Amino acid sequence: MPRVASDPSVLHINDVARIGTHLCAQARREGLDWSLVRLARTDPRWRGWKKTLGRAWRGAAWEARLGRAAWGVDLINLHGGNIRRHTGWLPHPYVLHLHGSDVRTVRVESEAQRRVIDGAIERAREVYYTTPDLREPTCRLRPDALLQPVVVDVNELPTCSSGGVPTVVFPSRWDRAKGGDLQLEVARQLRRALGQHVRFEGLDWGEGAALAARQAGVTLVPRMSHARYIEWLSRGTVAVGQVAGILSVSELEVMGMDIPLVAPLNPRWYDGSHESLTDVPVGCGPVEARHAVDAVVAATRELLENPILPARGWVEKIHGPRAAVSRLRGRYRAVMGG
Repeated sequence: MPRVASDPSVLHINDVARIGTHLCAQARREGLDWSLVRLARTDPRWRGWKKTLGRAWRGAAWEARLGRAAWGVDLINLHGGNIRRHTGWLPHPYVLHLHGSDVRTVRVESEAQRRVIDGAIERAREVYYTTPDLREPTCRLRPDALLQPVVVDVNELPTCSSGGVPTVVFPSRWDRAKGGDLQLEVARQLRRALGQHVRFEGLDWGEGAALAARQAGVTLVPRMSHARYIEWLSRGTVAVGQVAGILSVSELEVMGMDIPLVAPLNPRWYDGSHESLTDVPVGCGPVEARHAVDAVVAATRELLENPILPARGWVEKIHGPRAAVSRLRGRYRAVMGG
């Protein structure tokens, strides 16, 4: 669809899970005037007065860059509920993407954070949430909030390169927020069921990582760049997604490489109310939490015997940049009265 006069120019601020990168790259391919400003980062090596001065300098430089980028823009898309504290001086109308921790945890850390996030949600022209578990907490604050699923570009992903010893990979960190206790139990039961004939690998990241290595024999790999992370995932025979009941970017990247993914989806969230919440091509699928561990173990064993579960086309159709830009383009035009 060619650009028309009612397509507003849009500035995306922040790049959570590279969603802004994917959206703006696709929009430019379609001739749309969308651009991205990432947040400023401080050098972790700075200490003491260097850190204080460095933060002030980088903050001032970032605001100057933000002001230049926002000049003449019609609409701003904020990615993150607390980003408004850095952009409140801009006079532009804005829409807001909530990505998870902002509305789930950061908002309840302090009264100051709550005021910032609640104010950003209240004043936004529209509010979007990226995973179905955020529907309830977001819609309590904005009943008209809409699901805009996370974005994955399958063309950036390598093809599956598994071979040799069958390998089960755990893409998520071992944290309670990711269903860490249940994931540990899954790993323990899989080790008992499959013995030493299958290799288990996971990230050395999260409060339960040491237990995963010690109790379930999971080989931990260090945190790494995104490119190396994807390369590591591509060597898996089967992946076991987070047991928190949702698909995040990591799980979708696994599916985009056509690596069979086992994921116990929460049936309350994956209820068919959106195209991303129905007929998801994963092993296990919607299952009640009390049955999740047994279902994951059974599905993993089955897929190790026959590791074929095509999902790349589904990810591209539902979560690809083209679909995401199409959805947002319509919303932006509605927001601006186009």
